[in-house]
Amino acid sequence: MKEKTITFQRTVGKEEEGLYLEVPFFVPDQAASMEISYEYDRNGNIIDFGLLNEKGELIGWSGSNRSRIVISDHRSMAGFASVPVKQGQWSILLGAYKVEEQGVVITYRVTFYLKGLKLYKGDTHIHSSGSDGNMTPEELSLAAGREGLDFLFVTDHNNYAHNYHLSSTDLVTMIPGVEWTHYKGHMGMLGRKRPFKNFISNSLEKTVEIVEEARENGAFTVINHPFCYWCGWEWGMEKVPFDGVEVWNGGLMPERNQACLDWWDDRLKEGKRIPITGGSDFHKYEPGRMPASPCTCVYALSNSAEDLLEGLKKGHSFLTISSEGPMMETWAGDNLMGDEILIGSEIMFTFWNLKKGDVLILISQDGREEIPCKSDRLSIQRTSGKAGYLRAEIRRSLIKDYPYIPVFLSNPYYITGEKNDKE
Repeated sequence: MKEKTITFQRTVGKEEEGLYLEVPFFVPDQAASMEISYEYDRNGNIIDFGLLNEKGELIGWSGSNRSRIVISDHRSMAGFASVPVKQGQWSILLGAYKVEEQGVVITYRVTFYLKGLKLYKGDTHIHSSGSDGNMTPEELSLAAGREGLDFLFVTDHNNYAHNYHLSSTDLVTMIPGVEWTHYKGHMGMLGRKRPFKNFISNSLEKTVEIVEEARENGAFTVINHPFCYWCGWEWGMEKVPFDGVEVWNGGLMPERNQACLDWWDDRLKEGKRIPITGGSDFHKYEPGRMPASPCTCVYALSNSAEDLLEGLKKGHSFLTISSEGPMMETWAGDNLMGDEILIGSEIMFTFWNLKKGDVLILISQDGREEIPCKSDRLSIQRTSGKAGYLRAEIRRSLIKDYPYIPVFLSNPYYITGEKNDKE
């Protein structure tokens, strides 16, 4: 992550003793977090410290018992609110409690950690002891850190009480969510502490009202495991608005996930644009069940909740069998998967964590191209064909002589228009 550091001073005279002073500084655009430290001659001087954001709102106050704080939207230091580090004029609150006769010079140093596109690994569908899981959110965050994950959406059934107690760690961003759970289907409502006022619906009209409320509140609404035998989506895939679909659920048999994958691919052929997610539906550790299996990997500007949510909404993501499963980097000029590109655009793909015998499949409006994987890494270049889409799958036989199943799925590029030869 790129850094930018500024240093400035404020001299406090004896006549200012007992006053609260503001020391303004400017926060640049695209700051993910910032670290503020200050130093002065503490022999007889006592200088307290606080912070106002660009709106003049109090972010926190620490007195004089520390000389360093960190601010970010998901994990600020104790005593300071976790808030976005937005561009604009912020102010340090300088409390001139005790000042020697000669005055005192305070030196402030602010380091901004700037956003830059990076791959983050996590899980969009996980349950805590707030519903029918057996681990607290704190235990889930520790487990996620051990698995090498960067984020978790905690999605308890019809319950958002847990969202007010989520605490991110230095490794894992904990993001609010709810799994709206009905006898006729489940929907993940991601990224908002309280997406709806009341979960109860006894009609299609009420279901539509609840989902629209969640979307208006900014939640990313995802139909979960729609083709499950026991708790599939019975409202009709065209009757209720939604943003995305969970095509890979860790608790389902492969044929049920495949049914959803087939449905999604048919929608792509119709010209629909539906971003996909994968969720472990984790409740507790048991054979074959663990967080981020499958793992949702998101290209985002930072590991903040809002940047990760934006990456999911844009389809800047892919799904893989685990945090150690096949990975992908792909570019079409400045565009990522999930973006719109022109006919004739050059697309670069690089895959790693492959196994010999894997099959890479490029699926488009034109059909399928199968490419055997002969080593643990593969780089290819393709030119986008006719208008439609292009997405990638990797299939693997997990047990000798068993059928090949997906171990990797990407969101597509959306191909449109004619190539501009003058560009």
